[in-house]
Amino acid sequence: MFLIELSNKLRGFFREDAQGFEELMHVSGEVYRNVKGRRTVKFERGGTHYFIKAHQGASISEWLKSLFSLKWPVLGARQEWLGIEAFNRVDVPTMTIAGKGMRGWIPGSSGSFIVTESFENSVSLEELLQQQDHFSQAQRDRLKRHLIPKLGELSRRLHEGGINHRDYYLCHFLTKARHWSQWQSSNSVDLMVIDLHRVQIRSGSTPDRWRIKDLGALIFSAFGADLTVTDAARFIRAYHGGGPDWKQRYRERQHFWFKATGRALGFQQEWDRKQMKAALAES
Repeated sequence: MFLIELSNKLRGFFREDAQGFEELMHVSGEVYRNVKGRRTVKFERGGTHYFIKAHQGASISEWLKSLFSLKWPVLGARQEWLGIEAFNRVDVPTMTIAGKGMRGWIPGSSGSFIVTESFENSVSLEELLQQQDHFSQAQRDRLKRHLIPKLGELSRRLHEGGINHRDYYLCHFLTKARHWSQWQSSNSVDLMVIDLHRVQIRSGSTPDRWRIKDLGALIFSAFGADLTVTDAARFIRAYHGGGPDWKQRYRERQHFWFKATGRALGFQQEWDRKQMKAALAES
């Protein structure tokens, strides 16, 4: 099995053959991640910046280790490009594919990559949340009123489209950086979702189990945002598609929202345990 597809831009710098595949798998640049079997590098060609995620095939022993620990192994870059295609299908903004490739399927000797265009001059919603101490209360409220319904709507599209992210935290939502102290409600804030290598895709709607995990992660990552009951209502309304009967749909699904909140609290407890363990190890 061999596949390599490149955008018109990249074809000017890499060939769509085995040599080009090898060059991309080992392209030099700014290394963001380099763990066993996976490498993420930012590089530039022709004035455009790209990210490449290159996967060397995991060995059978590594696959079995992941499965025995009840974790499905990341089997290569193909999952991420399928995720991007699925996000495009349900009109949820995400990365732009500039290249993809796959070679072989035998564990230990296979390889794959995905190249995406870099979303330059961006900030994650997690980073934006950490900057909120510099905003006035009125500015925080305006941003929440603008962003929360967007998050609810994007989440609805994903889950109704049979997709769940599995790492659905605010750090994986990007928007263009700007002078936030000068931001006004009339200025739209567009969001895009990144890191899709663990995305699950299915026909039909996403089961509650996976919706709850996604929403619990999102709620947990927003705990520092001073959320109010009104903020929660804005999100729930958007998630249920708005309209005059959204409150009725909420009442019918109230137990679902209790479970999502409980999952968020579980994430918080897990985080606290890890922090305590790290503090004890240093003492």
